[in-house]
Amino acid sequence: MLLRRITQIAVVVGIAVLLCGCARGLADPISVDETTMSNVRQALEAGIESSGGAVASVANPTGFATLAGKFVLDGTAPPNPPLNVTKDVAVCAPGGVQVFDQIVVVGPGNGIKNVLLYISSKIPTDNPAWIHESYAAQRDAEVIFDQRHCVFLSRVGTMWSTQKLKILNSDPVGHNTNLAYKRGAKAQNTLIPEHAFAYYEPGAASPQPFSVSCSIHPWMKANMMVCDHPYSAVTGDDGSFEIANVPAGVELEFRVWQEKSGFLQDVSVDGNNEKWSRGRFKVTLNPDERREMNVTVDASAFQ
Repeated sequence: MLLRRITQIAVVVGIAVLLCGCARGLADPISVDETTMSNVRQALEAGIESSGGAVASVANPTGFATLAGKFVLDGTAPPNPPLNVTKDVAVCAPGGVQVFDQIVVVGPGNGIKNVLLYISSKIPTDNPAWIHESYAAQRDAEVIFDQRHCVFLSRVGTMWSTQKLKILNSDPVGHNTNLAYKRGAKAQNTLIPEHAFAYYEPGAASPQPFSVSCSIHPWMKANMMVCDHPYSAVTGDDGSFEIANVPAGVELEFRVWQEKSGFLQDVSVDGNNEKWSRGRFKVTLNPDERREMNVTVDASAFQ
């Protein structure tokens, strides 16, 4: 589609140049308004983003399986920087303790917390062969996104584009939750009074995570991923994850992202070194299989 559009534009421009050339040596300057240029840029960016071949097989899955595993750090994690808490100190830094950023969190067994995995292949969500019945109740469910002591409790959140995000404010001071625009999922900046809540409905999926912030307390940071399917996960305190009832019998592309490193590329999977181009890897699961993958990431990825 993208190639066809570029070809059509090239043909039109070429004809215009030829016609102008018949009348005089130089054609009039071509005037293109900013809206047109913006649309072309977005189309090209969308094409580049999807050019990794993230399209699921035409054939339907032959069942469902589970993908699970753990992300472990090899080496020493870089220290997280201290946060400059300058407002509502009694709430945001109770007891006057120094608060640190949580951009890289390493837990028990050197497990890496807050690594995001999601299927980047196109999933036909209106086809029950691709969406397991266990996800039916989640399609329109609420996802909780809370903040306490001026910290987003979910540093990395993930949701289905059909779901609602219930943004809680568990603090006795007001916050604003600014979900930044990232193609697809809509932007929203909402003021949330103390002990109140607001809703966010993305309306569409985003190709990659986008930032969440609070301009009242500018040190507050988080990230949100909106998928057009339920197949995503964020690693827990020990670096483990599990995505149940993944379509089996078809090749699927996953992407893996961490806030500090971005899309993970140089990793070791079950002892074998791999290069994931912009965080992409492909896998075909067998029906009823439970596939475990143990991923080791060198500490240099977070420098």
